[in-house]
Amino acid sequence: MKDHLDLSIYPPKSQYKHSCKNIFFSYLPNNTNFQQGYLGVQQTKIAGILHIRKPITNPLLTDKIEIIFTGKEFVKWSDVEICNNINKKIIELSYIIWESSIKGVYQKITDLDLPFEIPLPDDLPDSFSFKQPVKAQISYALKAKFSKPTKYFGLKCGVKKVSILCPITRWNLPVRPTLQPIPMNGRRSIPLSEGVEYVANLDQTIFGIGNSITIPIELILVNMRVYVKKIKIFLKEYHQLIKKKFIHYDSEKVAKSEIYGDQLMLVSGTMNRYEVKAGLDLVSNNQRKPILPSVRSDHIVIWHKVIVKVILCNASKIKFEKEIKIVNSLCEEDALMITEERRKSNWSNWSKMDKLSAKAVYNLSIN
Repeated sequence: MKDHLDLSIYPPKSQYKHSCKNIFFSYLPNNTNFQQGYLGVQQTKIAGILHIRKPITNPLLTDKIEIIFTGKEFVKWSDVEICNNINKKIIELSYIIWESSIKGVYQKITDLDLPFEIPLPDDLPDSFSFKQPVKAQISYALKAKFSKPTKYFGLKCGVKKVSILCPITRWNLPVRPTLQPIPMNGRRSIPLSEGVEYVANLDQTIFGIGNSITIPIELILVNMRVYVKKIKIFLKEYHQLIKKKFIHYDSEKVAKSEIYGDQLMLVSGTMNRYEVKAGLDLVSNNQRKPILPSVRSDHIVIWHKVIVKVILCNASKIKFEKEIKIVNSLCEEDALMITEERRKSNWSNWSKMDKLSAKAVYNLSIN
């Protein structure tokens, strides 16, 4: 039975891979996940509490309880290509959080709360999952493992483990725009002699999920018969799954917007020059499928391109594209808080070093 009324600190049942109604996890108070800290920006850990609530008539018999944090990279091909499935462990960290006071003697546990903390290495990739056309994911899990006898006074023992999914998110500090515009690669099938000149730029190539991309586009239509019908802007996400020489590749549009020709405005004082700032919102909640962050692991690569198509009347379309990186980006407020924490930490460390140096000089002088 869960002791607290605040159900928000308990992970949903759907998150459990192996469950027991009398043994369960909770987040720390005032938290809604196990991850503590912004991985990739600051020192991060997994923290929570393991609760044991067994009846007196059926206690948990154990001499040791471990918490194990694991991460796996998984790819499932079709039934024909099943021999190429990937199920690779990328991390495993194990900590003993309780041990019998008498080694090898199994204790009867009915009511126990065990807090735990697991520091994470900085290079872990994000959790993610996609199912079409091939199932692939990087996932993490927490497992409580109980060292148990197979029988106790002739009775079989119960639960041996409880495990739960533990999503991990990587973060980036906010990315500042560059001082110089970054040209997008432009392609078209019409020669310059047809009288269409164009340029498109970005001011950065790393964008956060939830942010917006702004693309300044300039068009000069020397040929007065040519005009703009539509400008299409979209973010394309590419998935590449690799195992030796076996490679699966697919792509899909995960965000898009459009500008119609009659929305374009002439630059003041000109008759044929147009400037427009095309925009694209990277808000996963508004998309048919969530935008995944860019990933590069041993077997799974995810990358993104911004693509702009200018549909012209009486001329072939123009296409711009640029590979970009998609990340989970901190808001300015959180970034400032972390920067301030680092500053205070560095100042504290320097003060300690100064005191130690002063003490060392003093000791040398009296000797």
